[in-house]
Amino acid sequence: MPEKKQQKQALSRDLIVDTAFRMIDEKGYRAFTMRALGTELGVSAMAFYAHFTSREEMLAAVCSRLMESLDTDPVPGERWDDTLRRTMPSLRKGFLDHPNIAEISLDDSVAWLGLAKHTEKIVNLHLAQGMPEDIFRKAWAMVDAFLTGFTGNEVAMIRGDALVGEDADVLPKWQQIVRSAYTDESFSNGIEIIIEGVKSIAAPDPCKWYTPSEEDVDSADFDGGGKEVDG
Repeated sequence: MPEKKQQKQALSRDLIVDTAFRMIDEKGYRAFTMRALGTELGVSAMAFYAHFTSREEMLAAVCSRLMESLDTDPVPGERWDDTLRRTMPSLRKGFLDHPNIAEISLDDSVAWLGLAKHTEKIVNLHLAQGMPEDIFRKAWAMVDAFLTGFTGNEVAMIRGDALVGEDADVLPKWQQIVRSAYTDESFSNGIEIIIEGVKSIAAPDPCKWYTPSEEDVDSADFDGGGKEVDG
């Protein structure tokens, strides 16, 4: 006789988020329900509202959990372009490793709340490097459009089981090209195009922006970010 699931530890925000993350990751976002989560944890669906004000808040916390696992922390001394080369692949990997969790970011009712902390973190990282706000706004648009489009299409192919397979040769040539376009090399090339684009719109600024170290912050030779002040 199968054993009933029992709550083995006190219900908490972390336990709820961890369990919901696992369930969505395994079974899909659309299949997830608060009732199923309650059954998994051995509590009623109403028990969650002692920890979250709404289902949307809980799902946003699941989305945030994924974003917190990515390699987006500041690295002292790192140049802004190397920051993009590090953080953008980490974002792509996170979405490809967890496409069902990534789908939460496409739900308008929870996306902004779930991505808010991550977005604030990335904005502050580049501003602290000394990138001028007007340049950063343009850079953000390029990065956001590229990441959203590239990873969104990859996730869609994964979810639709449409990646190139053994039958790829029987597809029309245009489909072969489109389906094979999303590679590590293509993604890296896209990052380099963005970097060159930022340099172009920032000219004649030499773009010597980087994450300051503690020594830089204490030095009068810097303007509060990583950008050097001409003396």
